[in-house]
Amino acid sequence: MKSSTRYWLLGLFLATASRLLAQSNAPTSLTGTAPAYNQVVLTWKDNSMGETKFEIERNNFTTFTKIGEVVGNVTTYTDNTVGGGTYRVRAILATGAPTTYSNEFTISTPPQPPTTPTSLAATAESSNSIKLTWNNGSGGTPTDYQIERGTASGGPFSLLQTVTYSRTPTFTDNSAVGGTQYCYRIRARNSGGSSNYTTPVCATPPLAPTSVNNLKAAAISSSSIKLTWDRYGKEISLSIERRMGQTGSWSRVGAATSDGGEYTDNGLSGGTEYCYRIAEEGHNYSGIACATTGASAPNAPARLTATAVSSSQINLQWADISDNETGFQIERASSVTGTFSKIADVGANTTMFSDQNLTASTQYCYRIRTVNAAGTSGYTDVQCATTPAPPVGAPQNLVATAASTTQINLTWTGVTGANSYQLERSPNGNDNWSKITDPAGSATSYSDPNLTPNTRYYYRIRAVISGTAGPYSNVTNALTPDAPPAAPARLTATAASFSQITLSWADLSANETGFQLERSTDGTTFSKVADLAANITTYSDQNLSPQTRYYYRIRAVNAAGNSDYSNVADATTPVGPPAAPQSLSAVATSTTQINLTWNAVATATNILIERSPNGTDGWSQIASVAGNVTTYADQGLNQNTRYYYRIRAVNASGNGPYSTVASAVTPDAPPTAPARLTATPASFSQINLSWADLSANESGFQIERSANGTDGWNKIADVAANVTTYADQNLSPRTRYYYRIRAVNAAGNSSYSNAADATTPDAPPAAPTRLTATAVSNSQINLSWTDGSDNETGFELERSPDGTTWTKVADLPANATTYQNTGLTPNVWYYYRVRAVNAVGQSAYSNIADTSTPDVPPAAPARLTATTTSPTQVTLAWADLSNNESGFDIERGSSATGTFTKVADVPANATTYTDQNLADNTAYCYRVRAKNAAGNSAYTDVICVTTPLAPPAMPVNLTAQVFDYDQIQLNWSLPSASTNLVLIERSTNPTSGFVEIGQRPASQTSYIDAGLQEYTTYYYRIRATNAAGNSGYSNVASARVEEVIIAIEDEFIAQTALIVHNQNLIINTSWQRVSDASLQLLTASGQTVLTDQRRIKSEDSWQYNLSARPAGVYILRIVADGRVFAKRFLLP
Repeated sequence: MKSSTRYWLLGLFLATASRLLAQSNAPTSLTGTAPAYNQVVLTWKDNSMGETKFEIERNNFTTFTKIGEVVGNVTTYTDNTVGGGTYRVRAILATGAPTTYSNEFTISTPPQPPTTPTSLAATAESSNSIKLTWNNGSGGTPTDYQIERGTASGGPFSLLQTVTYSRTPTFTDNSAVGGTQYCYRIRARNSGGSSNYTTPVCATPPLAPTSVNNLKAAAISSSSIKLTWDRYGKEISLSIERRMGQTGSWSRVGAATSDGGEYTDNGLSGGTEYCYRIAEEGHNYSGIACATTGASAPNAPARLTATAVSSSQINLQWADISDNETGFQIERASSVTGTFSKIADVGANTTMFSDQNLTASTQYCYRIRTVNAAGTSGYTDVQCATTPAPPVGAPQNLVATAASTTQINLTWTGVTGANSYQLERSPNGNDNWSKITDPAGSATSYSDPNLTPNTRYYYRIRAVISGTAGPYSNVTNALTPDAPPAAPARLTATAASFSQITLSWADLSANETGFQLERSTDGTTFSKVADLAANITTYSDQNLSPQTRYYYRIRAVNAAGNSDYSNVADATTPVGPPAAPQSLSAVATSTTQINLTWNAVATATNILIERSPNGTDGWSQIASVAGNVTTYADQGLNQNTRYYYRIRAVNASGNGPYSTVASAVTPDAPPTAPARLTATPASFSQINLSWADLSANESGFQIERSANGTDGWNKIADVAANVTTYADQNLSPRTRYYYRIRAVNAAGNSSYSNAADATTPDAPPAAPTRLTATAVSNSQINLSWTDGSDNETGFELERSPDGTTWTKVADLPANATTYQNTGLTPNVWYYYRVRAVNAVGQSAYSNIADTSTPDVPPAAPARLTATTTSPTQVTLAWADLSNNESGFDIERGSSATGTFTKVADVPANATTYTDQNLADNTAYCYRVRAKNAAGNSAYTDVICVTTPLAPPAMPVNLTAQVFDYDQIQLNWSLPSASTNLVLIERSTNPTSGFVEIGQRPASQTSYIDAGLQEYTTYYYRIRATNAAGNSGYSNVASARVEEVIIAIEDEFIAQTALIVHNQNLIINTSWQRVSDASLQLLTASGQTVLTDQRRIKSEDSWQYNLSARPAGVYILRIVADGRVFAKRFLLP
């Protein structure tokens, strides 16, 4: 620099400021954890405000290499690596400049958990020892092994021993017992975790030689055998086993401990061989010794039955009431007294036999007896049965064909062996079958003659063999064609009146559908006048003209045509009767006479006069006058009566029509006076009157009353004609009344009857009112009412339990208006009524008043019990000591002294309750009390019970996916909190052959199955288990293992850094030789997804983008310098 010159050190200041800024913004407090052998999680403090990202570097050996980056403000990073290393972090600012590095942080990942041991084998070396051998797994170094033992390959297992790691591990179990199967499984452990369990292997140590010698058995009676033996050594417990005969099943019958002992087996069956052996735990059985108890003759069988089940078989059945037979002898004869011969021997305990190949329609008789070595029993009663005749087949293909109007031809397929046939015919095919012929057995056709035309006939046929008729054939039918009908004959015509001719004829046809009737007025030209139905033989031709000749002919018709005409018949109508008389009138001329008049009728010879009481019916002829007369006087009639009249003219042709109806009423006369009037008191307010009716024409009666019988008469009633009594009501008690009566009609009034009088008696009292009932305690009801009478002598109080059936409870004095009814029952409803009484009688009852006595609280229930009926259900029972409860409160708590909550109301008289939907393996406490409207009883004693543990719920959502080249990972969900373990089963068949391969505690919901075979599909199912049992199986999940790739050497792995960053695979090599290499990237299942050819140079780097590949485990395979290297890595 020049002297006396000022220089600005701006660049230095800027550089220094930049360094200071980079240092102040650098991340700090870098730290981390290693949660797994292949994972490091880093965290740091972010000290910068505007960084865009953080770069993370790791130094595995000598230099730091960037392994990843995260965006700004993120302060964590997960490095999926094995072994760990030394890490540092720096921020990249918005300017693109980096900060200084953070502190360095060094961490090591825990060791890889050991893989499952392989080749586990179990070998029994003696009667009490089993040797186990196995190989270490392919990954991870164990620190020890856990050996578990059970008695079945499916478990349960318990820890037997923990042994330390060895390169050639073995273990000898010296606690085994001879003859018992033992199953083993092991797993390896280190500080990184535990492997899966091996597949269980089993071995059974041999039994030790028996210490029981010279076993002998001797029958000492028909029901006892004595055993003896020599035994050397210490005193131990022996188990004596027995079987029946040489091939029966062994069962324990007793025990012995005596050295050189003996044993007697009692209660045996006679004549039976028994064999014995003696067992000692862990030792072989002794030799077998047999003896036979003395035999006894067997009991005879009973209740023999014989049943013919076909024409060639009879089934026998009997009751076996012997327990020592060796068999049964079955004998047969042709009759009860015939000669029997044995037809079969059957084994012991047999109770039925089928005698086959018998002759049809034949009787067979049977008897049976029991046999054994001691002899034979007596015979059963003889039972006989007769085989039925063999069945007969039905003819086939019966066909009916109409051959003419009178014949139907039939054909059928015959029955082999038929002697004859029965051919039947029916008019409808349902019933009324009748046999028409018996064709020969060789016949297969028949013609049915002499049938009716236009008729349908139904047929069926059956075969007859040896007198037995078989089933019917099919039903067939045919219809005979129709024929024209025959002509009718003997037609006659007869004039029935001046306007009607009656015809009749003979119907000579049976098949006409009707007749055509024709008429003519000249005998030549005819026209049809009527179509008549079939079978008609008469007809009336009406509305004809008088004095006219008519000619007739007729013919029959049907669908086939018309018959010939009948003969022609004729008849002439006569002259007609006269016309009706006109202008008939009737006039009453006195109380006993009516005069009639009408106009003359020209052709009449007489006029007939008729009369009726009502003009509708009841007409009767009262006179006949000459045809030229036009008046008539009807005398001797009743007064005040209407009469009805009609007339008609007659001549030789008959009666003419009636005239119109005419009527008149005879005038009336005043009625006759009634007589013998009487008056009788009926009650204190009523007098009954009666009298004699002497008139026949009154229209009614007038009744009059007076207070003194002299004057002051007033009409009190009008009553109808013919009435002879009257009740005068609403009178005053103790009062005299006078009466008279007269008849009336339209002509006037009769004179009065005699006067009659009567005096009303006294009245009963008036009814009490406003009765009330009030319960004042549970045993007393107070009553009060209003006295509505002034003449009662007392009151009658009545009570009812239901308002229907009443009982008097008190007689009370006059003027009483209250009463206390005591001594009543609590909680009972009572009904009351009261009435006044005096010498005349009782009043009406008051209103009914009712009320209920209050209840008392019920007695407490007793003897409460609680029983668990399932893991979720408890059933309570108690004694009901009360008869007035309205129900019970059920309360539940978690302890005897805890808080109780009501869980149910149950009705009166209930003594049980089931509490459902409970939790399993949980304590529940209960108490019960009765209740009613009066209150609650005391509680029962508290009863506590614990529900049993329930098996866990089935695991769900089981999935299986390839985890590595020889591994499949399982994942599942556990819906039940009571699961202790999950049992994992595997098969190569989706429906069978599953074997348990491992277990997992409830806290784990995944499992890796390793060491699998290539090109194999594996099927998995799991189930949960606890102390209560196993759940159902989960769904079946499967995955397929493809080609397995195994690294041959690991030199290249140790010299290579493999990094996955932002979906990029980065391979950094540090290779001492220059060599050509081929690269292959495969999925865990062995599928190739990437290949490449490279030349390896010192400190070379390859990079491949894997963003298109799914996350998972991949295998990098490199062939270089004639060697193969492989490494697994995880693509996140």
